[in-house]
Amino acid sequence: MMNIKKARQVLKTLSDDTRLRIVYLLNKEELTVTEICMLLNRNQSIISKHLTRMRLVGTVGDRRKGFNVYYRLIVPKDRIYEKLMSSVISSLSELTVVKEDLRNLKRLKKKGV
Repeated sequence: MMNIKKARQVLKTLSDDTRLRIVYLLNKEELTVTEICMLLNRNQSIISKHLTRMRLVGTVGDRRKGFNVYYRLIVPKDRIYEKLMSSVISSLSELTVVKEDLRNLKRLKKKGV
């Protein structure tokens, strides 16, 4: 069961524009650091720091395949955590910047990158 401290940690982790955009993208599909960097037009160092923070809080998980590390949004097992993440993600869907990120993701995947 999620407690108030965990809820605060999750919300603090999400209190960054780049991390919110990453959450929205990872909700759509698993991505590598390189793909996230291309989509958000940020350098790898910055994206890696954001992903590390999100992984430590338990918002994202990763898996290695060859030289690539794939990141994914962790599916909440706790009902309160699931509602919190669902609310954040559904609210983000109306933002212009995440709509553009989603269009860029579709273009990236069409190119086969």
